Amino acid sequence: MSLSSSEWFSRNGIECSRVNAIGSRFPRHLHDEYVICANLSGREEIWLDGKVSDVFAGQVTIYNPVAVQSSLFSNDPVSFISIHLPQAVLTERFGTTATPALREGVFNDERLFQAIHAFDRAARAADELMLEQQLLWLCGELLDDKESTLQGDVQIIEQVKQFLREHLHEKPQLDALAQRAGLSKYYLVRRFTQLTGLPPLQFHMQLRLQQARYLLRRRVHPQDVALQLGFYDQSHFINTFRKVMGITPYHYSQQIASAQHKLPIA
Repeated sequence: MSLSSSEWFSRNGIECSRVNAIGSRFPRHLHDEYVICANLSGREEIWLDGKVSDVFAGQVTIYNPVAVQSSLFSNDPVSFISIHLPQAVLTERFGTTATPALREGVFNDERLFQAIHAFDRAARAADELMLEQQLLWLCGELLDDKESTLQGDVQIIEQVKQFLREHLHEKPQLDALAQRAGLSKYYLVRRFTQLTGLPPLQFHMQLRLQQARYLLRRRVHPQDVALQLGFYDQSHFINTFRKVMGITPYHYSQQIASAQHKLPIA
């Protein structure tokens, strides 16, 4: 039996960790924060409000502050992300001193699962701008009232997308984007993600990488591509490009050049 927490971070008062467990348990306990978890592997049996439920990989669990809970982990390895969200974070979103009550228990919610993952990655990277965006995304999914998409929102988000396309060499600031759209940062990130599938900063990075491929296909040197698109150093450009394409910019340009006689590139 084993139970351990790894990669435990505290960012702006929000704690985030990865927990690994085999055949062990958390006895009944409570927290004064919201606890939001994404199960990555294995099976966890939780006790909450007198009910027992199983949690499997791909599912999320949500606990309100001071909710009494316990966990029993299977003998197969269990791994999950756990985010401890202070009450003040959500009360600020509502503009009230009352503590919002979230839906509690076990859920199949792909968007929330991805939002938890994204916050975890940003916390480990210690990227403050990205962390702010991912927190807004996470809160948006937690507080989502499933409202219908308004046509006005579609038009506004299209304008933001066009602005991002026209400023590939600049790292966008959420405050400036929200001001330009006439929306709060929280609402902008929420609606942008709902309508495009990606938050604004990730969408902008995909546009930059798309343009990088365009330039590399036209024999622009990788170092010049990085400079044109505002990457702060070659290492950042190489790592970001490789993460998406599975190949470095240099080797991509080399393979494209060697294949010109075999396959035309649009």
